Amino acid sequence: MIATRAVHFAATAMTVGSVFFGIFIATPVLQHHTAAAISFKRRIRRFIWACLVLAVISGAIWLLLQTASMSGIPLIEALTADVLSTVVDETQFGEVTTIRAGLAVCLSVCLVYDRAVIVQWIGLATAAGFVSSLAWTGHAGSTVGATGYLHLTADVLHLVTAAAWIGGLASLIIFLATTKVRDDTSLVCNAVRRFSILGIVSVTILLLSGIANTAILVGSLHGLLATEYGRMLTLKLAMFVLMLAFAAINRFRLAPRLASTGNRQSPTALDQLIRNSVIEIMFGLAILVIVGVLGTQHPAVHLVELTTYW
Repeated sequence: MIATRAVHFAATAMTVGSVFFGIFIATPVLQHHTAAAISFKRRIRRFIWACLVLAVISGAIWLLLQTASMSGIPLIEALTADVLSTVVDETQFGEVTTIRAGLAVCLSVCLVYDRAVIVQWIGLATAAGFVSSLAWTGHAGSTVGATGYLHLTADVLHLVTAAAWIGGLASLIIFLATTKVRDDTSLVCNAVRRFSILGIVSVTILLLSGIANTAILVGSLHGLLATEYGRMLTLKLAMFVLMLAFAAINRFRLAPRLASTGNRQSPTALDQLIRNSVIEIMFGLAILVIVGVLGTQHPAVHLVELTTYW
């Protein structure tokens, strides 16, 4: 279950982040560079399709595993039409999975007919819905009352911005690899500058929404330190800080070095930028594995309350 959730989150983030990157960064940067735009679009389309297919497959496996978990019977015995239809039709997880399957189909259509600008924006909205709907499959989907609305809002923002950052990093690497052979510093610097803005916005929202989620799910410093959930969340925060460190190196050290080379790229700086971006993604994927674990555990605030009660 943990592995499946992690793979699904990663594939979803890569898909959605690449769509964001294409609209907000690649399109404006490459609008006057037809050859580079065609080359990048060909590569990124293959990447998005691969990630979307992986997201659909892992989502289907997740549904099967969740069906076995909810029914309390072995997986093989749970894979019947009656049991599956009950989970799909009568549980929140099943309903959300059905909606997300529809969003995946809609996104696929938008990817096929993406030459029209209106279709690109519909694809962007669909991609945002595809990742944000994950909020209803986790702890936020079971929180009730006003706190529940706050939790869902924070989780939706957290999911969308995380996907934009992690998935955008993968697209940035593809962009840098595409433009590297053209030895055009202006394209690289423009893309890196725009992605830095996206990164700053993403980090800000991630911090604020993360604080809200932590307050709801952990509740206290004791819950953070004394529970397995809290310790896993601390590890997630440590990974996030490491991602920030490499992002800061890219933004304040390597990007200025690229800009100072004039019309020709600095191979060393560009290679380091690509390497650091790969490392950032690795930390991001590690965070998604931790998220996969956290989703299978009881929130720390519940465990602390239960301990206090007893």
